[in-house]
Formats: sequence, structure tokens, C-alpha cells
Amino acid sequence: MSALVKNIMEKMVEDKLEQMLPGLNCCKCDTCKTDILCYSLNRLKPKYVSTEQGELLSRVDSVSIPYSTAIMTEIAAAVEIVKKNPHHH
Repeated sequence: MSALVKNIMEKMVEDKLEQMLPGLNCCKCDTCKTDILCYSLNRLKPKYVSTEQGELLSRVDSVSIPYSTAIMTEIAAAVEIVKKNPHHH
């Protein structure tokens, strides 16, 4: 298999989390950020691409309101879960 398959939802959620983080009332350590990212990604539909063009088109699509709202909703839910059950010391 020569094509690289990539789930660009990871980068989309990571970018949105970084944008939202300053306004979130939660721990911002790397462990908590990773837990928030994982929780969110496990609840969002993956978005796979195999070409650069596909990635660019998907990124343009990702700024649409349904994608953006879904990502922000899952991040907000993840923050609440991680705040109640932090894995850091």
C-alpha cells in the first residue's frame, strides 16, 4: 500500500482545543490536554484522507458550522470529564 491514510480529525480537534484552551476553566497540563483530546476524538467521527488535496478539501469543509460545533461540544464535554477525573499528580 503506497498511499498514506490519515485521520485529519486529530489535527482539527487539536487546533480547536488550542484555540479554546485559554478560555477553559481546567488544568492545562500536557496530561489533561491529551486526555481531553482523546476523549473528544473517541466521540467524533473520524475523517480519513489519503492525499494532500483530500486533506485541503476536508479542512475547508471542517470550518463549516456542523463540524466546528460538534468539535467544540465534544471538547467542552471532555473538559468536564477530565476535571472530575484528572490523571495527573
